[in-house]
Amino acid sequence: MGSVPLKRVGSISRAAMILVAVSAVMAVASWLVGLAIVSDAEEFLDGEMSTDDFAISIAPWGLVALVQGVATLAAVVLVIIWMQRIAKNHQLLHRTGTWGPGWAIGGWFLPPLLYVIPFLMFRELWKASDPDVPLGGDWKSGSVSWVVPAWFVLYGPVSIIAQFAGGASLNFGGSERDIAEQIVDGQTTAALSGLVALASGALFILMARGLTARHQRLTGELTG
Repeated sequence: MGSVPLKRVGSISRAAMILVAVSAVMAVASWLVGLAIVSDAEEFLDGEMSTDDFAISIAPWGLVALVQGVATLAAVVLVIIWMQRIAKNHQLLHRTGTWGPGWAIGGWFLPPLLYVIPFLMFRELWKASDPDVPLGGDWKSGSVSWVVPAWFVLYGPVSIIAQFAGGASLNFGGSERDIAEQIVDGQTTAALSGLVALASGALFILMARGLTARHQRLTGELTG
């Protein structure tokens, strides 16, 4: 296996997991910071606080949201690269399945927001990374850890339901009054989204650690 130019996946998976953790923690922090400024938003809507004072009040909330957005975007990029590397390694090891490296990108967008293809791809990557199946063996009949479907349920259907459960979403593009109304009315959505993000982030980290460890044993990365 040493003559095959296999890609290393350990470092990029660790970086992706760190960013996923940061994004999840920031989702909870956004909710908590939002709770702290609900009274300010109500005062602003009642005309008891000036626009400038309200803008100062929501600055920490905006900063948390910015950090979360940057961490999420960076995590998406690294997760895609990580998935692509694993899929390309499987091709080189003649363990190609239904979902090739290209689906590591397209799968996150088709169909929109449902994340069915990433789930199916993670299932396949998990099976194909089985280090106990010899090269050329039947890896497709292997089992998949519970953490893969558990992550999908939380990150996909449950997350979508949580986003719309409160009937509101926070929007930085609106006026100060729009933002104030969304802060006041959107706490249920923010709480649900934050808790779901934290739980799905934890499950993703468990899944990523397990998949990376299996793949490293398969390719010999741990001893290379």
